[in-house]
Amino acid sequence: MQINLTPDYSLLAILVIFIINYMVVRTFFLKPVNAVLEARETDTKSAEKLYEDALARLNDATAQMEAQLHAAKREAAQLRDRFRGEAGAQRQQMIDRTAGEAKQIVGEADQKLGREVAVARETIVRDSDELARLAAQRILGRAV
Repeated sequence: MQINLTPDYSLLAILVIFIINYMVVRTFFLKPVNAVLEARETDTKSAEKLYEDALARLNDATAQMEAQLHAAKREAAQLRDRFRGEAGAQRQQMIDRTAGEAKQIVGEADQKLGREVAVARETIVRDSDELARLAAQRILGRAV
């Protein structure tokens, strides 16, 4: 038994059928699948780029907002310190004015009290002299 290694026409037919099958599969299956895969890859890359751009804008906006917030806090602290200083100065002026008014009122009250005490002393001296005369008159029974 001898093996015949010479190709016959069936090999050529199989080769033609294989090439036609490859072209049909490539045209109707591989190209559309590759097109879908490439479109997905393109969409994925563009979505990643959009995400990175949006993230960068978010980071920039966040940094800008933080800077504005920091500036506003610093400005508010300066304003608060200025108002505290003004309030302290106003309070001190009010305390000084009130203390001056209180000293004046106390001085006037002291003078008034001094005058009233002097008047009361005079009244007591005068009334005591009269009461002493009256007591002497009653005790002695005659006018003194």
